[in-house]
Amino acid sequence: MYEGSRPVSDNATEVTAAGIARLAGVGRAAVSNWRRRHPDFPKPVGGTETSPSFALAEVEQWLRDQGKIAEVPLRERVWQQLSGHPAGAVQALVHAGCALLLVRDRPTAWLQLAAVSDEKLAFLLPPALEEVLAPRFRSGRAVHTPGTPELTPSVPLLRAAAELAAELAPVRRTSSCSAATSTPTRASTRSPRRAPPP
Repeated sequence: MYEGSRPVSDNATEVTAAGIARLAGVGRAAVSNWRRRHPDFPKPVGGTETSPSFALAEVEQWLRDQGKIAEVPLRERVWQQLSGHPAGAVQALVHAGCALLLVRDRPTAWLQLAAVSDEKLAFLLPPALEEVLAPRFRSGRAVHTPGTPELTPSVPLLRAAAELAAELAPVRRTSSCSAATSTPTRASTRSPRRAPPP
């Protein structure tokens, strides 16, 4: 770990100086200046002395407090969560993909889950995901064991990915009854052609 860094949770997503620059829409030189000029700039939590990494949540909060960003764009938030995931990008993508299946197949269930705290969401997600994934794989094996901390570091990523999915492809609010009562099309109102008289 970076010399002089303070201990943080193993679940904390980290971001490099280049990532911070992308978040704030500035060059890397600006990030270096902030580190020198602002004693309250977040301290490195990992990486090396020449390429330190920082806790993403602390960086986002500092940027907001300084008025450098009002809110991190969803696309950038998802990217940072993926690239800085403590278990690696592949595991992060697996978790995000599973959650997106849940969002697509059971949007109401996801809305209920999204309303709870991060800790509770990490506990409730495994059985909810298993209900969606088990029929697809038919392996009879659990996808995750409920209550394991496996999904805890993925919760911010899953929330951001779900928000981005909803923003890009809003759920259509159509029902079977509206389809049944819709105006008939031209083809359905046409009377059948009569054969010409002999």
